[in-house]
Amino acid sequence: MTKIFVAPQRDEIGKFHGVIQAFPEIWKYSVLDVGCRSGNLKHVLPDNKIQYWGVDLHQPADVIGNLEDGLPFHNGEFYSVVALDVLEHTDNIYGAFEELCRIAQKYVVITLPNGYEIQVRFKFLFGKNIGGKYGLPLNPPHDRHRWLFSFYEARNFTHSRASKHGFSVLLDGCLIGPHRAILARKIVSLLPNLASPTYCALLVRSKDVRSDTGGFGALDG
Repeated sequence: MTKIFVAPQRDEIGKFHGVIQAFPEIWKYSVLDVGCRSGNLKHVLPDNKIQYWGVDLHQPADVIGNLEDGLPFHNGEFYSVVALDVLEHTDNIYGAFEELCRIAQKYVVITLPNGYEIQVRFKFLFGKNIGGKYGLPLNPPHDRHRWLFSFYEARNFTHSRASKHGFSVLLDGCLIGPHRAILARKIVSLLPNLASPTYCALLVRSKDVRSDTGGFGALDG
């Protein structure tokens, strides 16, 4: 059975809380939020002493940057690097994943949407558009998803690419909202490709030799 993580609300803030609760031990020292949008992840971090930086293509990000072009940070500069529903927006998803690993000192957290989830399948079945990030709009869109994949494809991709860049998947599973947690938690766990809207994973550097005090280059005690 697949691990289940629950967001307490269905909105953006609820998703942030769900991710933080899923991996409670990693939120310390410094966090880089890639594709930060509003930057609201900062407001739900468990400790206000955490050094938070948000990077995105547009303001109000702390740093304006493009993940696919390489971000203006040193190798291993941030204790934890977070990319929530970001990689599917990139043309070069492989290079973008590598860049996340490059700038992470110890942890990487990602979420990816499951394009094979049952609500998406019903929309296809009845000829409905599955959302503003897909389809063929009449005018050039500001942003869109470049990739459509299943839960299992997201998992296999993450495990494979992590190992290529010196990381391993410490914990992963389904991220679901509160209603689905009440009504269909067991179904989601047994059939994530059908019933999970989001794949969620915590990656850890495989051969970590960096200090657990937020510095870089010392042995991890």
